[in-house]
Amino acid sequence: MRIAYVTFEYPPFILGGAGVHAKCITQELARIGHEIVVFTPSLHQVFNKSSFNNVNSNLKVIHIPTNEKLPFKALQFWIKLPKAVKASERERKFDIIHFNGISYWFLKTRIADAPHIVTIHHLVKDAILNQQETFLTRFKNISGETGFLLPLIEKKCIQSVDKIISVSKYTRDQIIRTYDIDESKIVVVYNGIDNSGYSFSQNELDEIKIRYNIDDTPIVLFVGRIDDRRKGLDILIEAFKQVLRSVDAQLVVIGRGKKPEINDSDNYLDKKMHFIGYTDDITLKKFYSLCTVYICPSRLEGFGLTILEALTAGKPVVATNVGAIPELIQDGKNGIIVEMNDIPNMVSAILFYLKNQQISEHIKSNFKDYIEKFNWQISAINLERIYGELRFQ
Repeated sequence: MRIAYVTFEYPPFILGGAGVHAKCITQELARIGHEIVVFTPSLHQVFNKSSFNNVNSNLKVIHIPTNEKLPFKALQFWIKLPKAVKASERERKFDIIHFNGISYWFLKTRIADAPHIVTIHHLVKDAILNQQETFLTRFKNISGETGFLLPLIEKKCIQSVDKIISVSKYTRDQIIRTYDIDESKIVVVYNGIDNSGYSFSQNELDEIKIRYNIDDTPIVLFVGRIDDRRKGLDILIEAFKQVLRSVDAQLVVIGRGKKPEINDSDNYLDKKMHFIGYTDDITLKKFYSLCTVYICPSRLEGFGLTILEALTAGKPVVATNVGAIPELIQDGKNGIIVEMNDIPNMVSAILFYLKNQQISEHIKSNFKDYIEKFNWQISAINLERIYGELRFQ
């Protein structure tokens, strides 16, 4: 089949799970023989043609130019997208139009005759409730996720498409409750995990520690956008302060965003925290291998790819009881789930794993269950089946 895949995030511009999803699922669909044409904006001046040398001839990426000096880059993308799709269809018609998140405004007409599908990672309305922003903040951020436009677009999008792909049961249930959508219109297709490349020599790991000035004390790891309230780094920092009263440890923070201001009068906490910034995949996997415990203190999580990444490395996870997280963690077996904002229990859970580091080996030996359930190949096969059903309806 020939599939148009529309997404805001695509390598090298990846902010979070939606971008990782776009990269992995398109590569897997191309690998199993489908012709994939990705339509994505050229954002934030990161576009470099040399970064897009595709290893699979079935996968083509079309970057739609956006003017960095003008506002509403999403609107620029939406306006230009139909023309770009029609131009590509001169070569051959698309069998499926697949949108990764709310990546097109469906208020006018469809952009092609083929069935339209959207993958929903989490609802915009959930993000708005979670962020607790004021009316004024939402008005200033009118074109952003928590502004006033995107919820309207989300509703129209969900109502207009032929099929909705949800990355978790939690997100599926939220779609049904929020928009009164028929359950038969929604299919859960879990994200996958790349379980390769987590084996490193001691020399490779030592080199990373030297590069980032990491000492030999146990590592508590956080991965996510550090200035996004939903990711809950503020909760973890408060918990980590209390952890340090009982054990000597260090907190490694990986992700984009401005480092938060921390009240640290004696400068001790600052010495125990390492803000690494955004890293390449190999460096990230090395940090998963180095850490003692991974923490996901999110206030909202439509899926939770970083949790799977930590489990793949054989590391226990402490995470909040929100969104799809309970679908990923077997509480007490491969991690501990605590209630959101419950700092005392988060501290206790972190201390448990710091003091019982042998647990990682048990987690690693039982990861085969996750490989069978959360697998990009299985995700692509499930999508292929859904595409086929829609195409011949």
